[in-house]
Amino acid sequence: MTIHDELLFAADVAEDSFDAPAPTPWKVVVVDDDESVRTITRLALGTLKIDGRPIELMDASSAEEGIALFAAHPDVALGLIDMVMELPDAGLRLIAAVRETQANHRTRLVVRTGQPGRLTEDAVVRDFDISDYREKTDLSAQKLRTLAHSAIRTFRDIEACERAFHDIVALLNRVLDERIVGHQSHASGTAEVAACLAALAGLPATRIEALRHAAALHDVGLFALPAETREALAEAKVLEGEARKVLQLHSEAGAQLLEGLATSEGRLAAQLAREHHERWDGSGYPLGLSGEAIALESRILSIANLVDAMLAPAPGRGAHEQEALRAELLAEAGVGLDPALTALALNHLNLIVARHAPARRGER
Repeated sequence: MTIHDELLFAADVAEDSFDAPAPTPWKVVVVDDDESVRTITRLALGTLKIDGRPIELMDASSAEEGIALFAAHPDVALGLIDMVMELPDAGLRLIAAVRETQANHRTRLVVRTGQPGRLTEDAVVRDFDISDYREKTDLSAQKLRTLAHSAIRTFRDIEACERAFHDIVALLNRVLDERIVGHQSHASGTAEVAACLAALAGLPATRIEALRHAAALHDVGLFALPAETREALAEAKVLEGEARKVLQLHSEAGAQLLEGLATSEGRLAAQLAREHHERWDGSGYPLGLSGEAIALESRILSIANLVDAMLAPAPGRGAHEQEALRAELLAEAGVGLDPALTALALNHLNLIVARHAPARRGER
């Protein structure tokens, strides 16, 4: 049989086999100023598959390039970071940027070093959020593959936990909607406006998405209110005196409920629940915080809360017009709201309003 015969009688390929989507690769970033290290890593991991998914390798030769790469790809599963590059602590500065500035706590970061520098291994592992610390001479190709399997599967499990958290957010809001009329739409509208304003303020993608999900839980403390208070809210009654003091308890109650969620988004949700009624001038509750003592995300949420309250119809009244919203934002700037963020919202009010309406209808 000739090669032509073999081709002629080759097994038929199922017609729909070409339609199967290729598995999404795991993204791995290598940051090292030594080109040979980057090349060796590519050779060691280039053909690796983990849970049936291939590796997509990206690299950078400096901390600044690495920071930009992680910012552009918040879904990186594993970062292999050289400690000493253009500066003795370049790798550690990169790690701090990813964890603190970008608020990316999912990506697994591993320090690789050929010269330990001024900090000991104990100090680096203790003070920085990393998964492992390795001497380059200790990482054979096989050990590098083993490390990649372990780190990427940890990343996979963290992603699963985040999906579970998002499911909890949706469930709690459905239940809360049954207790407080119209609340589900309030949660969705407020969260989308907060995410929009955070993007305008230049927050990285990971912080924006964390805020979007955490903001939806800011009123979960309403569960802890007495039935008569919840009924008054459902009927849009004005609460004064002791009844208002009872209502104000929901901020701390919500924070205490959410502090049991052991994820970064859970911790953010607890902070937002506690601080979303704090005011720029210090007259808010429950802590009486003022100015930048109020967390940035909480200040963003306060503006989003006002936008949704003004634009969404409430029992007994219709929605306010956009010009009424503009006037209220101007009045609250520097009083209840962060003046700089409020100015940003006013400058992009058309965009914010456009993003709010679909969110209220359950669209994204």
